[in-house]
Amino acid sequence: QTLSVQEIAELRQIYGNIDFDDDDNRVNEVFTTGVLDRFDRILNEEEAFKLLTNRYQDSKDEVRYVECFKKIFEWTGKSDVIVRNDLYNDNIRTYKKEMTQEQYRYLLLIKQSIKGEFIQTNDIKVLVFLFKLALQTYTTPDFFFPSINSVILGNYDMSLPVFCKSEDTIRKLETIVNQSGLYIRNIETKIQF
Repeated sequence: QTLSVQEIAELRQIYGNIDFDDDDNRVNEVFTTGVLDRFDRILNEEEAFKLLTNRYQDSKDEVRYVECFKKIFEWTGKSDVIVRNDLYNDNIRTYKKEMTQEQYRYLLLIKQSIKGEFIQTNDIKVLVFLFKLALQTYTTPDFFFPSINSVILGNYDMSLPVFCKSEDTIRKLETIVNQSGLYIRNIETKIQF
C-alpha cells in the first residue's frame, strides 16, 4: 500500500529529516548509527579495488545479506516495513537488459502497484525483491522498520547505513547481522543531552 500524505508526515515526525544526505541533518542527535557491511572495517583503496569489483563474490554475499534481512524481518514480528523507493517515477525499461525475464516481469508487477515514494508492506517476497534490487544497485530504497524504530538505507557497495533510535536495538541488530556472517561497523551512539 502507498502511504498517504498524513502517514508520510507521521513518518517524518518520528524520524526527522528522512534525507540522510542532507548536510544540515542532525542525525547523530537522534539515532545510534552504524553500517551494515560484509567487512568489519573500511577498506583501503587497494582492498576496495580487489574486493568490490568481484561480481562472483557479490552474488555470494547477496545471499548472506538477504538471509540477514529476513532474520531482521522475523525479529520485528513480521511487522510492516515502509520502503522509500525510487521506482514510482523511474524508467524501468533500462533494467530489462540486465534482469532475467522473471525478475523484470515481477518488477513490472510491483511498479504497477506503486503509486508514490513510500510503500508499506509485510510481504516478504516484495521486501526481498526490493532489497535485492538495492544490493544489485538498480535502486536505492530506504527500509523503515517502525516496530523497532530503525532505518536501513540503500546500497553503497553493499555497505548499508543503519539508523536506530536506541543503542539496544542496534546491538540486537548487530547480533543478528553477525549470525549471518556480516557486520555492523562504525557504531556511534547518539549524542546525550
